[in-house]
Amino acid sequence: MNELEIKPFLLEENINKFFNNIPIPSYIWQKQEEDFILIDYNRAAEQITDGKIKVLKKEKASNILKERTDIIEAITESFQSKKSISMKSDYISEETGQKIYNSLNIHYLPPDLVIVHIKDITDWVQAEEKLRSSREKYKLLFERSPIPIVLTDLEGAIIDINLATVNEFGYQKESLIGKNYLNLGTYPPSLIPHFKNRLSRLKEGLPIEETEFEIFKQDGSKVWIVNQMSIINIEDKPTVQSFIVDVTERKEFEDKIKRKLENERLISTISSRLISTVDIDEALSISLFEMGALIGATRAYILLFNEERSLEFYIQEWCAEGIKPQMINLTYINQETFPWIFDLGGKQELIHIRNSSELPEESTKLKEELNRLNITSLLGFPIKIKNETYGYVGFDNIHQISEWDELDIEILRTTSEIIGNAFERKWAEETLKSSHQLLAGILSSLTETIFLIDTHFNIMWANNVAKQLFGLKLNGEKCYRVFAHRGMPCTECIALKTFTDGKIHEFEKTYTTLSDQKINLWCSSSTAGLNLEGETELAILILRDVTALKSAEATLIESEKNLKQLNETLLQKVEERTKKLKLSEENYKRMLNDLDVGFYKGKFKGELLMHNAALNKILEVSEEISLIGSESSKFFTDPNEHERYYNILEESGYIKDFFIKLKIPNGKIIKVQLNSHLIRDSEGNPIEVEGTAIKITDINKD
Repeated sequence: MNELEIKPFLLEENINKFFNNIPIPSYIWQKQEEDFILIDYNRAAEQITDGKIKVLKKEKASNILKERTDIIEAITESFQSKKSISMKSDYISEETGQKIYNSLNIHYLPPDLVIVHIKDITDWVQAEEKLRSSREKYKLLFERSPIPIVLTDLEGAIIDINLATVNEFGYQKESLIGKNYLNLGTYPPSLIPHFKNRLSRLKEGLPIEETEFEIFKQDGSKVWIVNQMSIINIEDKPTVQSFIVDVTERKEFEDKIKRKLENERLISTISSRLISTVDIDEALSISLFEMGALIGATRAYILLFNEERSLEFYIQEWCAEGIKPQMINLTYINQETFPWIFDLGGKQELIHIRNSSELPEESTKLKEELNRLNITSLLGFPIKIKNETYGYVGFDNIHQISEWDELDIEILRTTSEIIGNAFERKWAEETLKSSHQLLAGILSSLTETIFLIDTHFNIMWANNVAKQLFGLKLNGEKCYRVFAHRGMPCTECIALKTFTDGKIHEFEKTYTTLSDQKINLWCSSSTAGLNLEGETELAILILRDVTALKSAEATLIESEKNLKQLNETLLQKVEERTKKLKLSEENYKRMLNDLDVGFYKGKFKGELLMHNAALNKILEVSEEISLIGSESSKFFTDPNEHERYYNILEESGYIKDFFIKLKIPNGKIIKVQLNSHLIRDSEGNPIEVEGTAIKITDINKD
């Protein structure tokens, strides 16, 4: 995961279902610049507007609510104060001319959301007004109201409760009548001063706002309620009327959203930290602490497979306060001790042990080991790189059972994937750095003049030969100033051609060295680096001195020597880390293709296994055609010479300056110079041949 893709929480199926099941019309607004934008609504909102709300999605609040400035002000106040607001409002309906009453509950959801629940309480208000004027009607409405209602005196003693209260909360009317609700113990004692203050304000005729708090039902379960209190006269006696609405589903929905946002912020933080940091190990330690603390684990750690396929601790484990690390007591985890875990690991599945005492009989050894380490609950998430498990991110709890929910597992699975990506990048960077150092050393040792330039013709790197001929301070200089002593790019510049088409270009040119010596150089330009769009952004130029045949032969021998060294080194690297050195392998192949000398590798007296583009050129075959799999014997015109070639190789282990006629695919006969060496297996038997080929002449032209 170079970067983690976070889904919008409103698209989550479970949250969307939860949101749509809220019976109160609800709207979600997002702060954008100086206004709020409607980004979502629930099914109740769609029903109450007969579907008209659909065309208002993504519209501004200033347009939708231009007649309801009170709602806009309340939304703004909630967002700025970062608090919930509850209020009543009323307005005149344009369609019916009637006065409509609303109950507004507005809640801030960080970082930029506001959720608004708007409930039509016109019936409540009208019912309240009717209750004041008609005792019988009030009693009828009271008993039949679907909303729980409790009547108390001004001191809090319960006078009556309706049937909805009994059905909703389970308390029987006989057990509550006459008791003071301040002494019932159905809510936290810390709320009593708040309730007393509300009663005092009612007595003084002051307005009070509805309030939310948590209470216990008769069966001991907890629910969140909204309570709205007012004073009415019953039999000419002031009575406190309390409307009670169960808002548990809405609170759980909001809590789930907040938890989801917290998880997404943590994922984003861990992802950014592991992508941007230089010290990945330190970033992993910090991330383990945050992950363990978030889900309430007592210990978190990273385990990686070693060469024996046992698990070892990669970094010092994070432990909660008072918990001792286990790295001293458990140095590694092998398949013999933990077969059940390794079986799951082979399937790349989540390891979830809720309670170690409930493990099946086939995991007896695991249960004994967990008991020894005092581990009751355990979570393990595979660290996968290219669909292969390299280890685990683990979490456990000591002496207690952990009820980790789906959100915990979801965030840990995501962060484990991020950690896997971090390990892959770290190992790739280490391998790449090593490969770059090796390649730079090899290129620096070659006798050809080699340098890299960017698309602005700046010299980015030059080997020692280039510095000896043209000066030590080449990096950052323009190539046309250093080599051609010009003020602008050369019209015949082959590097420019490579930047344009990405192909190899060659030509011969006379240069003047730092000591004013004129030398003839054969120049070759090819791609050394690509940008994200696949365009050439770095070109490698190789200049070979061709003023004297002897100098060319010396250069060839030196190049051949370095090619052999390069081949042996890179083959060893490929064997050690085939899956992790793809980039290094591509650099190796690119360097072979950049050489002017034909390179080949094949089975002893058998088929061709590898070759570069220069060999295609010598054999007059298109670069797009691969010769791999071709029998070497098909190119030799004389079977005796073919046999003599392999006899010398088998006897001496190498062959130098071997001139031979070859028949190329188009039927022409050419003369080439071969320099080869033999590769033997551990028992000394010849298995492969590799070397270089230089075209001397076309026999047809002699």
